[in-house]
Amino acid sequence: ILAMAAYPDFDLSNYSRTKPELFLNPAISETFEPGSIFKPFTMAAALNEGVVSPKTTYLDKGFIKIGSYTIKNAGDKVYGKRTMTEVLELSINTGAVWVEEKLGKEKFKEYVKKFGFGKKTGIDFPGESRGDIQNIIRPLSREKKIEFANASFGQGIKTTPIQIATAFSAIANQGKMPWPHLVKKIIYPDGREKIIEPKIIGNPISQETAIQLTGMLISVVDKGFGKKAKVKGYFIAGKTGTAQVPWSYLGIKKKGYSPETIHSFVGYAPAFNPKFLIFIKLDAPQGVRFSADSTGPLFRKIAQFLFDYYRIPPERKEKEES
Repeated sequence: ILAMAAYPDFDLSNYSRTKPELFLNPAISETFEPGSIFKPFTMAAALNEGVVSPKTTYLDKGFIKIGSYTIKNAGDKVYGKRTMTEVLELSINTGAVWVEEKLGKEKFKEYVKKFGFGKKTGIDFPGESRGDIQNIIRPLSREKKIEFANASFGQGIKTTPIQIATAFSAIANQGKMPWPHLVKKIIYPDGREKIIEPKIIGNPISQETAIQLTGMLISVVDKGFGKKAKVKGYFIAGKTGTAQVPWSYLGIKKKGYSPETIHSFVGYAPAFNPKFLIFIKLDAPQGVRFSADSTGPLFRKIAQFLFDYYRIPPERKEKEES
């Protein structure tokens, strides 16, 4: 990990005046419901099992009924016949549920665990949380279809930012999931150095699946809700997320979700030979409804800086705009 930052922070020279909760690093300690940035993992599982392809289509009616529950798309939109690539481009909730149902509960559960959710990554920093995926790993007799449906688009499960970044890095890294670590090397008092070697902690999907999904995530940035993350001259793979915050997260004993949201964006570039992966999360943003308009532009600024800093040459010619 080359950079990690969180706000609000605290003054190291006045730490005695700091609220204790600020001493925790939210990037590894704080859990949240990820929302739509989880959809690529649902899609990855289905692609890897051969259940769907990027061009597989389904008919969206704007809602799916599961028992007494109704799942709708954001803004109550109805999209009609759409491909799996368009499910990610337009971040269609019902599409993610359809994919999960095609995949099956057991396989979906298997891949959620393969991507490392529900357990610690082992990052070399204290206070890491393992998140919570109990809703989909309870004994079979207690499982509910609605909980799997919700999990397919990132509701009802708790993850940490470092889990999301690590799981996404498996897609960027040809299916192999690297161990996240902050320490590059240890220098001992006698001058000896110990290099911390990279290692692979999982292999949730095949190289072919990773390449297919990368192409779909490029399309999210080129044509979908990730457009504002685009940097001219580069292929960027990414996904937006606008997640509702449960009342319980706010300390209120009430079922369901509050009006408060969390905006996020995960992306990597250059998409087919990544030099960096960026995860951005904004809690309770004001004045902006969707993450496409908040985290997307922020990702673009950071990515542009990194392209320049690492002197990564442009790789694509853009069509001239009239």
